[in-house]
Amino acid sequence: MPRPDLGEVLRLNRSRYTGPLIMGVINVTPDSFSGEPDDTDPEKAYEKALKFLEEGADILDIGAESTRPGFTPTPPEEERRRLLPVLERLATLSTILSIDTRSPDLFRETIPYGASLINDVGMLRHPGFITLLKDHPSLMAILMHSPETPSLHTPVQAEPEQSVEDVVRSDFHVRISDLARQGISENRLVLDPGLGFGKDTKMNLALLRTIERWGEGFPVLVGASRKRFIGEIAGSKTPFDREAGTLAVQNWCHLFRVSIIRTHNVSQARQARAVFQALLSDN
Repeated sequence: MPRPDLGEVLRLNRSRYTGPLIMGVINVTPDSFSGEPDDTDPEKAYEKALKFLEEGADILDIGAESTRPGFTPTPPEEERRRLLPVLERLATLSTILSIDTRSPDLFRETIPYGASLINDVGMLRHPGFITLLKDHPSLMAILMHSPETPSLHTPVQAEPEQSVEDVVRSDFHVRISDLARQGISENRLVLDPGLGFGKDTKMNLALLRTIERWGEGFPVLVGASRKRFIGEIAGSKTPFDREAGTLAVQNWCHLFRVSIIRTHNVSQARQARAVFQALLSDN
């Protein structure tokens, strides 16, 4: 079944901005930080995907490995065992499919099921992702800022005269230039500041305040949904208690014309987007 072209969808949304595209998260892993129930059962994942689409999701993001702080890497065969049966069930859906994986080999297996967006928390450092992007010119990729360490959560280090936004902007510039030298054009990339990946609450807030500075005119994705820093600010102990704070971040992103927000609650995200856009509109 034909799927929307993400590049065209992003271009249209940026020219006629009506709020961020909504990326609904479907975790097919038993150890997600979000508090969501295990969706490794293909039928349950399919039902959740249908629900998200009915509620207004523009993109579905499927992941089979948790990268929460202190995570243990999932063996490749286990990640494959969790993910592929779900994708077989989702293959008939006409929507943009993003795959949250650190494995280029696994992502290659998802392409026949309609996957078109690489969501790699490793900043595309694995050379296999470069090969994938070269072999499949229609693919796009999320360039998520993260420390170059196995844990992905080593605290970001800034020189005394640097701010976290300086570090993120510089790291993005270096990585984008490196990708360009390898033949990957800028128009295939979406920037994600990697909130929570090596960043504390103060750093996360600084990055949200300075989107225009480090975003450099690229499409930007923000994934703040239910994250720990929201709980630290609001005193909310469980992920499910962070929905209102998540929407506050989404509305902030709306002001900065962020292209995509990643969320565990599509219906609330869509409602907030509609009301916020109505408040901003002259009509």
